[in-house]
Amino acid sequence: MKRRIRKILIGVGALFTAFVLGVTGLFAMWLAGVHVPVASGATYLRVEKIAPLAGANRASGVPNAPFFILLVGNDERPGVGGARGDALHVFGVNPATKQASMLNIPRDTCWSGDKINAGNTHGPRAQANDVGGLVGVPIAYVVDVNFAGFTGLVDGVGGVDVNVPMKMNDVYTGAVFNPGWTHMNGDQALKFSRDRHDFPTSDLVRTSNQGVLILDAMRQLIKQSQSAAGEFKLLALLGRHAALDGIGISDLYKLGRVAFSLNPDRVKSVTIPVTNGQCLGLGAGASSLFADFRDDGVLETH
Repeated sequence: MKRRIRKILIGVGALFTAFVLGVTGLFAMWLAGVHVPVASGATYLRVEKIAPLAGANRASGVPNAPFFILLVGNDERPGVGGARGDALHVFGVNPATKQASMLNIPRDTCWSGDKINAGNTHGPRAQANDVGGLVGVPIAYVVDVNFAGFTGLVDGVGGVDVNVPMKMNDVYTGAVFNPGWTHMNGDQALKFSRDRHDFPTSDLVRTSNQGVLILDAMRQLIKQSQSAAGEFKLLALLGRHAALDGIGISDLYKLGRVAFSLNPDRVKSVTIPVTNGQCLGLGAGASSLFADFRDDGVLETH
């Protein structure tokens, strides 16, 4: 019994560390945590199961078919309501090949006569339906985090090391960074993720930078979880601050075993092509990009 519990905890820790952070922010920690009746402390993020995973291996219980997770950084903060999905990133995971890819979705992308980020005002499931409809993939899980949750999570793991791709000096967000590796606390990571005024293509670069933060955080958290102490620290953080909907220990154990097999350095991060305008239409190459992504969760020709 003790051995089984330890395996579960290791799997959960692996899941938590392998998929994380990045939002708007983005964001945030990924799918993991412990099953607690009531999470104590402030709620940092919400994880909602949208649909069952396909292709679960009967012997091990581990999924072997591609599946998709939506990471959402919403803009909820004091004085701003609605919780629009201002950072949207779709992870595709292929357990059979131990590979993953990520599509970064600009918040102003057009969908059903509105900007796609409006879907989150109706809840994570509505946002998942919109993004899944745009890309053509079934979303299995949604991870949703607001401004306060993002900063709390980053500070909770001791900050993140981010490879800043270009100089930033933005008076609107306070993002002031030089290119290269920079250790960021929660407030600094949020400023980095929100900066769009420094760039001619505005939100497109911001969305791409959010992807940089996600993968850099993913690398760091995997390293932190290599010891039992590191695993339990991350689990404790999630146990206190995660709200889990429809997710149990069984889900986390299965997914954790998959997550720990991934190499962040092999995860492709691509921002989808869009046209100019207030509401961004899909640009040339979007259809082939989505087709490449949806067949097995891995970008092979893009």
